Amino acid sequence: MPPPHQFKLLKILPPTNNSEEDIVCELSWKTLDDPPEYEALSYTWGTTTQDQSIQVRMTPSPITSPLPPETNIVHVTKHLLAALLRLRQGTAQRIVWIDQLCINQNDLVEKNAQVQLMADIYQRAKRTVVWLGELDVLDVDREAIINATERMNFRPVEREYSNLEDQRILKDLIGFRVPPDTNHSGQRRRKILAELLNRSWFTRAWVFQEVVVAQRGIVLCGSLEMDMDIFINLLDGVCDLDFREVGESTSIMHSSKGYKPMFAIRETRFESRNGLSSTKKSKWLSTIWQAMGNLDATNPRDKVYAFLAFVDSTDEHRISPSYGKSIASVYSDAAVQSIYSVGSLDVLELAIKAAKVPEDLPSWVPDFSTPLPSLPFMTHNVGSTDFRASRDSKYAVSTPVSAVSALTTYGHVLSTVTSIHPRNFHNHRSSQTLQEWISLADVTAWVMSQLKNYSNGKSPDDRPSPIETRVLRTLLAEGAGRDDTPDNLEYSDPDAILEVYHNEPLLLSAQNSRNSNDKAVLNTDSLSAQTLKLQSSTYRWIQKIVKIIINKKFFISAGFNFGLAYEAVREGDLICILQGSKTPTILRRMRDAGENHYRFVAQCYIDGCMRGEPYEERGWSKENAETFVLI
Repeated sequence: MPPPHQFKLLKILPPTNNSEEDIVCELSWKTLDDPPEYEALSYTWGTTTQDQSIQVRMTPSPITSPLPPETNIVHVTKHLLAALLRLRQGTAQRIVWIDQLCINQNDLVEKNAQVQLMADIYQRAKRTVVWLGELDVLDVDREAIINATERMNFRPVEREYSNLEDQRILKDLIGFRVPPDTNHSGQRRRKILAELLNRSWFTRAWVFQEVVVAQRGIVLCGSLEMDMDIFINLLDGVCDLDFREVGESTSIMHSSKGYKPMFAIRETRFESRNGLSSTKKSKWLSTIWQAMGNLDATNPRDKVYAFLAFVDSTDEHRISPSYGKSIASVYSDAAVQSIYSVGSLDVLELAIKAAKVPEDLPSWVPDFSTPLPSLPFMTHNVGSTDFRASRDSKYAVSTPVSAVSALTTYGHVLSTVTSIHPRNFHNHRSSQTLQEWISLADVTAWVMSQLKNYSNGKSPDDRPSPIETRVLRTLLAEGAGRDDTPDNLEYSDPDAILEVYHNEPLLLSAQNSRNSNDKAVLNTDSLSAQTLKLQSSTYRWIQKIVKIIINKKFFISAGFNFGLAYEAVREGDLICILQGSKTPTILRRMRDAGENHYRFVAQCYIDGCMRGEPYEERGWSKENAETFVLI
């Protein structure tokens, strides 16, 4: 194993005779404490088949070996060979760090040690070089794309590019409002940029860390070379225009597999460079949630290890890469790291599962290798919400990370699930209105039919909100605790939400009239222009947050509270509020496993219980909490 902070750097030698000559490099050990000036390559392997040959002269570490340099034939992937050919300079040496060559992938001890250094390696590099591969058709439009970015006023790592002049330049670049079936150069360039967003680089897990921590970077794609931040801003601006022109469902930019990762990279890089991000402890969980749905890794363990840069290096609970561990062990360690570091059970939001999971994975541990089948109740930023079901209580750490096989938690039983609406809210079809999808009248009618099972047909509580209002508030999970509620809207006034829901036909009519510039179609007798504007803003917000109901079910508890939970919920499940959890938890008793042993089912929304109300109503405290062992 190399000494601490020792890492290898690759020196790419210039060709001696012509550019067709084989790649020749020198590989030597250096120290991160005082490294030479170098670049770090961010790329994808493309394939695990290493069938291309290069010459590498290896200089052993003077600390670990007295042997003389040795030249070997090393096999690399085709994608890396193409990158090396582009990186090689005509007359000068070039020093780079490349994982495929600078880490012995067959030596687990070295790999474990070097992966821990990767964030520092990219952060200390002079710049990061992003290699997207060759793209011959890009050569025709290379100058047009470069000229457009040089004329624009946006600055690297800025949120907004959208002054009027920048918009005009982008519109000309991509043929904005030009029919897609025409042979317009802008349409061709739009398709080229969409093709770039579909490159596998954008969906590689390690890319997120490599780009976010980089001091600066460039993007190479064939003969195109561009500043990395300008390139990302360019793609973001084109995506925005494409969305505004044709809508999300038909936008070739938004439908690309790289759109969401690109946006996440841009936002995270902006926050980290401008000191706006939350603490690393909470940022890790939010980052890894985005990775679950949008980023890939050949080794499932890298869905955790690729994001350790977002865990504070001084955190005593920070895990270390260990590729010899089972996937279930790695994921369990990551879950416990999150719980112990933050003192909360936020990670349970990611523990819902739909497909086959790694063997021996506990019910409370997320399967980080697969997308969530349903959105968590903290959809905007996992860990960031105004929900406070356990009144800001902290999870009590009781055992070391490595000793956790079952998670011991403490809390109180709120109720049990007694009735579940038969409908599962699957994905929304673009042709469906909200009223058609949610079917509020149907769910409300079902609730009314269940009244006979509670207090002789009467609602057992005296809450002032009508049942229909409470049902809609539950189906929307109060906006899932988001912090982007419209300025004109207070969610404490759910009747306003209900009014907007019922006014959907009028709001859609007004929207269609604006789109067609047909003012005669719009009937404003029932709503003033100002009210129409405010309700339209609220309606767009509801369209965003309503996705929380996908693959969830509406249920009623024994106390006639309304709830929303992932479809795995069953009648008889316990509804608990655990210390350190911002949202209530559904548990299933496992009598065969031992006393107080439970299977985690899902986090849930319970109307009227999301801000610690039961603590005062029932006299709950830390001292009278029960024990729940999650297995």
